[in-house]
Amino acid sequence: MNYYQISEHIQKKYLKPLESFEIKNLQDVRSFHDKMIKINVDLITKGGFPVMPHYRGEQNYGWDILPGIFREPFSKQIDLSKAREIEKNGAVIFKKKVIDHYGENQLFKHSKKPYGEDWDLIFQAQHAGVKTNLIDLTTSSVSSAFFMSEPSTKHENSDGQLWGLLVPHDFILNETSDYEKLLYPNFNPYDLDSSFVCNVPIYINDIDQRTYQFRLFRQHGRLFASSNSDIEVPLNKKDFWKNMIVRIRVKAEAKKLIFDELKANGIDKDRLVLTQSEEATKLIDEINNEMKNFS
Repeated sequence: MNYYQISEHIQKKYLKPLESFEIKNLQDVRSFHDKMIKINVDLITKGGFPVMPHYRGEQNYGWDILPGIFREPFSKQIDLSKAREIEKNGAVIFKKKVIDHYGENQLFKHSKKPYGEDWDLIFQAQHAGVKTNLIDLTTSSVSSAFFMSEPSTKHENSDGQLWGLLVPHDFILNETSDYEKLLYPNFNPYDLDSSFVCNVPIYINDIDQRTYQFRLFRQHGRLFASSNSDIEVPLNKKDFWKNMIVRIRVKAEAKKLIFDELKANGIDKDRLVLTQSEEATKLIDEINNEMKNFS
């Protein structure tokens, strides 16, 4: 069986039945993770096809999983055929403004060649709120539940959704490896011919001084990078990946209960997002506005 055939089997046997799983509280979120782990165990036992569960929580049921550049209203104000160029220009603007305002130490720069520093910069821009072509994922179902249940004026009374994505180990790229495995620093982030998930390393030294990398660490974050050929296609509709993902509907009243349970467990916005100052928020807004002028 090839990868696509395996993904069809996984969708039919394991993920399709999970669509009816009910999430009413935080324990159900954890139970959902347990079920995803059991799928991995079963796959390894029966065929040696290891996968790792990843999650994404969203406040409104029915949304597709799109990167920031392709989400409205930003997407309506740019030429989407230049999404890669706009992303790269945004990273350049981000680097300059952060250094000018906060100094070089705020940004983590690594030296893995040939493209390690480009990836590091765009990872941090993504977690600062700059519009990119990356998609946020997490290995923590609990962290994803926060972003699904966080109060929102627009979606407070809307059902939410919790996505579970099974990523094959072969498609999780690290920065370094002792094995003969592909590494993401060997690929140009602005010119990709395949899609994969980046397992971003976190270096603890002085991490509390690097806000944007600290957020990634706190959220157990990983980033999905799309190939050029389907960059505009939602993750949940991409060939292969659509078979490796399941969406769970979470009722509005359950979202509120889950948010209160998370808060009681010390999981809040300050812990996961590291609430930033008005000045920092304004800086990111300026960057996103400047990106729209790219031509």
